[in-house]
Amino acid sequence: MNFDLDEDQQLTRDTIGRFLGPVDIAARHAMRKVESGYSRARWQEVAELGLLALAAPEAMGGIGGTMVDLALVAEALGKGVAIDPWLENGVLPIRLAAAAGDAALVGELLAGSRFAAAAFAEPGGRYETGAAGTRLEGTNVTGGKIFVLGAPLADMFLVTVAGNRLAKVARDAAGAVLRDYPVIDGSNAATLDLHCTPAEGLDLPGAKFERVIGDVRLLAAAEMLGLAQAMFDDTLAYVGDRQQFGAAIGSFQALQHRLVECYAALEQARSMMLRTAMLDPTSDDATWPRLAAGAKAYVGEAAMRIGLEAVQMHGGMGQTDELAIGHALKRVMLLDKLFGDQDHCLRTYARTA
Repeated sequence: MNFDLDEDQQLTRDTIGRFLGPVDIAARHAMRKVESGYSRARWQEVAELGLLALAAPEAMGGIGGTMVDLALVAEALGKGVAIDPWLENGVLPIRLAAAAGDAALVGELLAGSRFAAAAFAEPGGRYETGAAGTRLEGTNVTGGKIFVLGAPLADMFLVTVAGNRLAKVARDAAGAVLRDYPVIDGSNAATLDLHCTPAEGLDLPGAKFERVIGDVRLLAAAEMLGLAQAMFDDTLAYVGDRQQFGAAIGSFQALQHRLVECYAALEQARSMMLRTAMLDPTSDDATWPRLAAGAKAYVGEAAMRIGLEAVQMHGGMGQTDELAIGHALKRVMLLDKLFGDQDHCLRTYARTA
């Protein structure tokens, strides 16, 4: 199987690398301190690079990137420990709007002129994605959502509702109550309570919604892969410099064996991610989300293992926000739970048998 990148893919990855530059911890802290924890001006830059357009079909003004194209972007963002919520506030809302057939909204999201947050999780639902408690009656939606990533910055919400539907809700709509809170990777989320809130309803067939979930699961795996690569690279450099007992700790055989195991896990995870991305997700909408769930569980386990090894080899400072690996591991911990933790994703994958 040929895993070599073509010219366009290599150019995209290089462009992302230049955009992100070296990890700047001070800049990350400064960004998190601004209102809503992120900059709309930076989001406009992400849009201008075409990173959002990759997620939309050409018929709706996008570039129509393949899953491999999108996975390479996610991996590059992970490797750069990007602060940008490309997956949760870019790909996810764009894919949902496209699945619901709202070309006008897709165009606004691609341009970066609107910032949307997807509201899908419900209290007591754990990792279930069905909207049992949120209902759209006429032009009003009632219910509650939790873990709405990027909500403090959003000017609109895409809310999943019962009956295979999607509701577009403006941030300032009557009856919409937001309660912001920080999450583990330093970004912000919110609970969203809706009390007869005016909304525009869109049809969202269940099969298409599951396809979107599958896409996001695989891209979460790809970003975790990039984050794991960043943690591995930083650790490899650190053990070559850190001196103990008159020698670099990287010369100790015990650490060498553990790093070799991390390298093997990293390459196996990359093969799993690329193998899944190269499948044709349109061939079977029922199977694709489950295959993506299996890949996410596999990559998530490897990324967590590498992250914990990286922290242990760095010592206590590896857990702080002063090093990039601390930020990377916390992002892995969030992505590992997005649309299902490892156990949930493995159970989902098992249903393909």
